[in-house]
Amino acid sequence: MRAQPQLSYDMPDSVKRHPEFTKKIIQSLYRGTPSIAVTGSKGKGSVAYILSSVLSLCGKTGLMTGPHTVKFNERFRIADELISDDEFSLIVSELRTLFDEIGCDTRKGEFISPIGIETAVAEAFFGRHGTDYDIYEHGKGVRYDDVGNIPAGYGIINTIFLEHTRELGGSIEEIASDKACIIRSGMKGIYSGRQSREAADIIIKRAENEGVELKLFGRDYSVSDIKYLDEGMSCTVETSGHLYRDIKISLMGSVQCHNLALALQAAEDIIGADFMRRKEDMQRLQSCLQRLEWFGRLSVLSRDPFILTDCCINRNSTASAIEAVRELDIRDPLFILAIPDDKDYPGVAEAVNKEGYDIVLSEVSNPHYRFSGIQQKKLSDAGIVCGYEKDLIKAVSMTGRPVVILGTTAMLPELKRRYR
Repeated sequence: MRAQPQLSYDMPDSVKRHPEFTKKIIQSLYRGTPSIAVTGSKGKGSVAYILSSVLSLCGKTGLMTGPHTVKFNERFRIADELISDDEFSLIVSELRTLFDEIGCDTRKGEFISPIGIETAVAEAFFGRHGTDYDIYEHGKGVRYDDVGNIPAGYGIINTIFLEHTRELGGSIEEIASDKACIIRSGMKGIYSGRQSREAADIIIKRAENEGVELKLFGRDYSVSDIKYLDEGMSCTVETSGHLYRDIKISLMGSVQCHNLALALQAAEDIIGADFMRRKEDMQRLQSCLQRLEWFGRLSVLSRDPFILTDCCINRNSTASAIEAVRELDIRDPLFILAIPDDKDYPGVAEAVNKEGYDIVLSEVSNPHYRFSGIQQKKLSDAGIVCGYEKDLIKAVSMTGRPVVILGTTAMLPELKRRYR
């Protein structure tokens, strides 16, 4: 906060962020545990969560993700157990002396990234419990992200598209180049989800230059026979080592089937020859996948009235929600958009409007997110008519129609408290 007056909202990460401040601390806490770093534009949290659940069948697995929905503790877990308040406080207190020694100059706009502190907390937490595998989700980027201080042996790059252009760059190539920095010489494997040709070319080239084996969706593993069920999805996943026929997952949307395929391909290589070797292993895997809960990712909050929500702030992501509405045969839904000014609310609104659905704009109460009141006019100027209700919960409650809520993750605490 002391550095804040020296910082500009429009500063790129290359100027603003300093992962070098936390490098020594983070690497001093690293125990050599097989570690997996995860990035992408959307779905990185979901694939990290699915992978942690799968690896937990084979050993104690730590998971660090962000952001949280209700409680900060959600960012640190082992299997499905969140870090306790007492242990979180104890670890932070123990680490504080190390961070107090860092010589950043706040008068020059230098600061210790919160994600650097979180990464250190995660490592200390996992170390206290002797985890066998650790998974770390990167923030919006990789090149200047403190999670990169973890000497991860494996990396996952989920689908990349235009997002966080203010910090990462204004083209697919620039954003892919940033996220491809997850690939480093000496890693045992890199796993990529579906990519555009531009992003795939950059990932392939980086893997070749660093001498790291890359497994690419559509080339080395695939998913097919995707079906919507009453409670989740089913699909067939073919990896380089196994065929998972008609496997079921409790998460909603075809995108989760792609996330599952990505997680299974990575898990196979991380575990090795013992992975899914016995018949009972497949039964345990199927049971695990049908118990998954990942709030805010095409989550059905209510069946009557029907309320669906998804963290969607980009035109590319809107397709998943529209697909779910069609496949679930939801008639005449109202789309409520709670997307900040600096995200792609025009792209989301245009995609929804193109399908003929009504739109209401709303906001989240978190003051960190900018809602200046310009959205309704800008969309009107573009020929898209939208209603407006500032209070998100009131916007959801004011209609008797089915509702689809798309927006920033900051809306999730409000929705979870209301629809717990």
